[in-house]
Amino acid sequence: MQIDQRHLWLFMLCTVALAARAAGHWPRVPTPPRAQLEWVARDAVVNGLPARIERFETELSTSEVLAFYRQKWAGAATGSARAVAGGGWQALSTLDGGFQITVQVRARSPSGSEGLISTMNFRGMHKEIAPAELPRFPDTRISQVTESFDGPQRSRLVNMVSTQSFELNMQRWRGEWLQRGWQIAFEKVAPVGRDGVKTWIASFSKPPHSVDLALAWRPSDQRSYLTANLMGPAEGARP
Repeated sequence: MQIDQRHLWLFMLCTVALAARAAGHWPRVPTPPRAQLEWVARDAVVNGLPARIERFETELSTSEVLAFYRQKWAGAATGSARAVAGGGWQALSTLDGGFQITVQVRARSPSGSEGLISTMNFRGMHKEIAPAELPRFPDTRISQVTESFDGPQRSRLVNMVSTQSFELNMQRWRGEWLQRGWQIAFEKVAPVGRDGVKTWIASFSKPPHSVDLALAWRPSDQRSYLTANLMGPAEGARP
């Protein structure tokens, strides 16, 4: 996967509330009509919960996708699917035994829609463990930890929120990895957006390990949002 594609997913996963790694029976989730489907994470742990995440693109509009799932889940024993909206996404969520299934969708240009189908296993709760090698700061709170495997590779995606400024966070996170002997593989500060949002993306490497960082400062929130994706070999990962 190219660097730019990796960071596109970093920002996407940072802004979407992912719902739902464990072997066993997973409920079958219907695919929207005229859709192309691909795995984002087949074997993951999100905030300690085993999860599966798929991405789709379809010719259907956002409203047609939501109507499709409302009809499919209309007879659920737990009642009607719950609707949620935020961050440019619309979502429906339902329960299937000990699983929560969430479909999130948004419009594509010039037509159609794209979305995520995530399934979360509440019966397979794991103790959430933040990566020990991740720098920690008193002003920074971890909001989500996602662990996944791709063959021999292990990924730990950590979403964080800081009350400190964009400049301070960029300086200290950059300096922290360099001080530890990591090398910069990629770095870019994007132009400030019309809404005042500042962004910085960077990749550091220390073979066989690497870390991708995505930092965004939102003046409306007076917060810095950071995503760190730590990659490395995984013993015992599925081939």
